[in-house]
Amino acid sequence: MNFPFYSVVIPAYNAGKFIGNALDSVRSQVFQNYEIIIVNDGSQDDTLERVKNYFIGYPYLSQKIINQNNKGIGGARNSGINAAVGEFVAFLDADDWWRKDKLLKVKRCLDQKGSIDLICHNEEFVEKGEVSKRLKYGPYKTYKELLFKGNCLSTSATVVRREKLFEAGLFSENLDFNGVEDYELWLRLAKICEIEYLNEMLGVYNFSEGSITRNIAEHMRHSFNVIDYHYSQWPDKKFFYQGQINRRKAELMRATALVFLKTNHKISAGRLLSDSFRLNPFSIKTWISAAAVLIKRGRKSG
Repeated sequence: MNFPFYSVVIPAYNAGKFIGNALDSVRSQVFQNYEIIIVNDGSQDDTLERVKNYFIGYPYLSQKIINQNNKGIGGARNSGINAAVGEFVAFLDADDWWRKDKLLKVKRCLDQKGSIDLICHNEEFVEKGEVSKRLKYGPYKTYKELLFKGNCLSTSATVVRREKLFEAGLFSENLDFNGVEDYELWLRLAKICEIEYLNEMLGVYNFSEGSITRNIAEHMRHSFNVIDYHYSQWPDKKFFYQGQINRRKAELMRATALVFLKTNHKISAGRLLSDSFRLNPFSIKTWISAAAVLIKRGRKSG
């Protein structure tokens, strides 16, 4: 029996308006040895109907549809992984898409460096239909670097050897890690995988506004949960490493404050920057961000 090289796992929750773009980007791949696994995670819109109709239109595609009650994105990805038979699992979120040569170029890199277990490429960041920046991932490859310096991978740009996913234990479904369950998995995979970065723009991260202020604050809290959980298992609790953790948390606070500032939540931004100062008072970036908050407040009062 011939198995596909890739299993493309796409979790979908209320993704009816954009799932077609994601599927189009997979169907148009130059490298065609893959299966597509769609996990409809309790959608309340027409996601399931659109997916079924899509595959009716392209009956030659190797596909599986999993329809389940809502388990969250970690649980949805795990359902897809459990159904996968490919040597490598390529993740794609339902609102993102790939360049047509993504699977081919990743395959070439894997062939050239046969020991790679996890590979991540770069992405374009699209906001309101326009490319606003280019996201270059890496360079951290070790557990220590990912824990103390931060996440530098994107799920829709990441391909992982399937057997390593099972060895690591798949995505956590702990709601305390919700939204950063990918980062938590990368940490575990870093202990058992050889990681590589492909310095090419092969995908698009499609930013959707939604309830950004609530989501970004939750994202920060859950990131802290991941950091605290893994640091609790760190064997060397010297002052140096605690300082590294404090600096990491301070950077997350600063980044979250900048999002609040962008959405004109200046009081929330100011509070987070104040907390960031307490953890890392020597950060030049935080001083610059604080100045931006003061300038915005001054403009409003003036």
